[in-house]
Amino acid sequence: MKIAVGLPSNIAGVSGERLVEWAARAEKAGFSSLVATDRFAWDQLDPVAALAAAAAVTSTIGLRLSVVLVPNRGSAAQLAKQLATVDALSGGRLVVGVGVGDREIDYRLAGSEHRGRHRRLEEMLDEMLAVWSGEADRAVIGPRPAGGALPLMMGGSGEPTWGRAAKYGAGWTMAVGGPPDFASGADAVRRAWAEHGRTEAPTLAAQRYFCLAEAGRSQAQAWLRDYFGFLGPGAEWVVRGAPLDADALRGTIDAFAAAGADELAFLPTSADPAELELLAAAALPAAAAAAGSR
Repeated sequence: MKIAVGLPSNIAGVSGERLVEWAARAEKAGFSSLVATDRFAWDQLDPVAALAAAAAVTSTIGLRLSVVLVPNRGSAAQLAKQLATVDALSGGRLVVGVGVGDREIDYRLAGSEHRGRHRRLEEMLDEMLAVWSGEADRAVIGPRPAGGALPLMMGGSGEPTWGRAAKYGAGWTMAVGGPPDFASGADAVRRAWAEHGRTEAPTLAAQRYFCLAEAGRSQAQAWLRDYFGFLGPGAEWVVRGAPLDADALRGTIDAFAAAGADELAFLPTSADPAELELLAAAALPAAAAAAGSR
């Protein structure tokens, strides 16, 4: 199982200098990917722009959106062009997680409709794929991905998500849930894959927020309660699932590896580079050990 790390683009007030420092350090440490999350109604950097900045200071580490709220992005053709631009600037390293999100405020403040977002997601994905393939008069829209389309990871859960993953995607990414939820979802994706006649295996990814510096734990928990406050009491589940020491982190890695995850991303609750160093020291050897035991 690969270990990815989130960019601190989700942390209010993070500077461009800190963002690119984090990206360069993550590549040097050996993480598989840099992951950027998407929220409109939150004090954070736009994830597409953040990944473009990360691409400029890295050369080998993967870049992934997890996930961009496609129906909240206006024009599908414009979004397709923006994503293809980041892919071109990075030398073809971008993987695009797509989804709809649940927060009504993100849509309302962006001037988009929350209702009907699932239907619009599929319509916009069809348009994005048409742009990337240069279909009809869309051939004038560039750049276009070298492979004809960018890899799409479907976010969410439930039967519509499994079907979309098989129809459009390279795989599935789970944002919220534990290892048993992940194992169940992974089985559902594999079944949908078979029903759609897909012969290659889907890529399966999960993510967890983390904080490993003892002095920052209470701040991290407060941040998570705020960020996931829309879940009500469910926010406490997210807080409890965030590893706050190296032992808990290693247990998380073992559990998701056993559940069949191909990549596990740890998302920061602080932009302190010390967190990145602590994560590398604890997570990367643990992932290698987990792989060796399977």
